[in-house]
Amino acid sequence: MKEKRKKMICIVAAVLLLALCIVALWPGLVVRRYEEYSGKLHESVRLAVLADLHSGFYGERQEKLLAAIAEQSPDAVLLVGDIVDDKKSRDGAELLISALGDAYPCYYVSGNHEAWSEDAQGIKELLRGYGVTVLEGDTERLSVNGQVILIGGVDDPACFDQRYAYGDTDGSWAEQYAACVAAQEEHIYSVLLSHRPELTAQYSDSGFDLVLAGHAHGGQVRIPGILNGLLAPNQGLFPRYAGGRYQLGGTTLIVSRGLARNWIPRVFNRPELVIVDLLPQVK
Repeated sequence: MKEKRKKMICIVAAVLLLALCIVALWPGLVVRRYEEYSGKLHESVRLAVLADLHSGFYGERQEKLLAAIAEQSPDAVLLVGDIVDDKKSRDGAELLISALGDAYPCYYVSGNHEAWSEDAQGIKELLRGYGVTVLEGDTERLSVNGQVILIGGVDDPACFDQRYAYGDTDGSWAEQYAACVAAQEEHIYSVLLSHRPELTAQYSDSGFDLVLAGHAHGGQVRIPGILNGLLAPNQGLFPRYAGGRYQLGGTTLIVSRGLARNWIPRVFNRPELVIVDLLPQVK
């Protein structure tokens, strides 16, 4: 009887361990929602944020990702870099962009992998051909139901300096960033698209209401409630800005955990579609 009980405990433990591994490594897409309130808003605006696709596929024709986006009915789609990978075919990215450009106002900034492709301009022209607005240190007004918001964006620092290191920004990046800062208007809600989450010294109290970033891939490995991320590029071990919402003075930073599904396992770190609802301030 004792042996049977021991065997049963071992079987149950093995099943539980297997279930935990499946949950930890499950690659399925999750929708992550955030709400941002502001007195500058009188109507709601819903933004879908995509980062770090790395030319990957969600279904043969991106139907799973496109369906997830459509289900959220966003007013605009924001692409915050590394949509195209430097070592893979662009087919996955092009399939996605061709469908999104027809369906939504879309805004894009480059990531480091587009810079490393040595054809960042060609990628931008591809996106423009599908109706995507490419931001390179400039801003655009988006009007939704009479609500105007300002969307600005900067190229990834690697577009200017391949030696880019943590905390260092090339002058051209700084010029693009300064141009976006200068374009802000006091009573208009402003959003900055910037691939890199670690440049918090620049973002903090910058006047932007919201900064959207990616790049960190969620820190790759998470332990919910204990460890938000193990390792991220340009942040190293235990990155502070791996994924989630962060308050930088009067500016909110939201970092997407991204859509990449590469050979390095994502542990308790499912690829995510980020939805941000901009809402009038509750009185």
